[in-house]
Amino acid sequence: MVTGSGRRLGALVATDLAKRGWDIVIHCNKSRKEADRLAEVLRANQKVWVVEADLATLGGAESLVEQMKPFSPSLVVHSASLWTADNWWTAGLADWEENHRLQSWTAILLARYLWEKGGGHLVTILDARSRDRDSQHFSYGFAKREMASLTRFLAAELAPSVRVNGLALGMVLKPEKMPSREWTATARESTPLGRPGNASHVMKALAAVVGNPYLTGQILAVDGGRHLKGDLFGSI
Repeated sequence: MVTGSGRRLGALVATDLAKRGWDIVIHCNKSRKEADRLAEVLRANQKVWVVEADLATLGGAESLVEQMKPFSPSLVVHSASLWTADNWWTAGLADWEENHRLQSWTAILLARYLWEKGGGHLVTILDARSRDRDSQHFSYGFAKREMASLTRFLAAELAPSVRVNGLALGMVLKPEKMPSREWTATARESTPLGRPGNASHVMKALAAVVGNPYLTGQILAVDGGRHLKGDLFGSI
């Protein structure tokens, strides 16, 4: 099951997993038409189901878990996200709560599902920038950072029956409204490798994490080396 897989990165993750032989539960919120179209394509080779839930609302994550239970997925990739533009001064309680419900609270309920199921693997999709200060995405950034901490906490709590790992992504998928030249220039300036990544780098990292049963509690940075520039929060 891949959260937020109606479009963009989540859809690419679901497609790649289907190609690797997994049956897929597509989760969507506002992209039901896109999710249904993707499901039709993937059903050529795999079993595919679509579930719909707004994870940012009260009861949304609980609804998702109940809907996915009949399909009994053993691999859960938590990719859904809110890209809220705010800062420490403008952030409102609603934005803060929505981001944290969608990120960490949903991850907790997905982990509980796998624990009650008797085993499985939860992979959280994180943001490499949560190591540093993102002044323009305050609620989002702290929600992602909280989920990174939760990834390691849950890995320790749920072992050995449930594995929990994370992928901290850098510049791997261009924002729809950003010009390509700006995207390339930003990557050149901000990453040691000096270039943007792409979705295939995410899929290779995910395949490596999923395919190695001796990994848990790991957060793999897929960010062109951006993490080498340091961590504002230190070892906290």
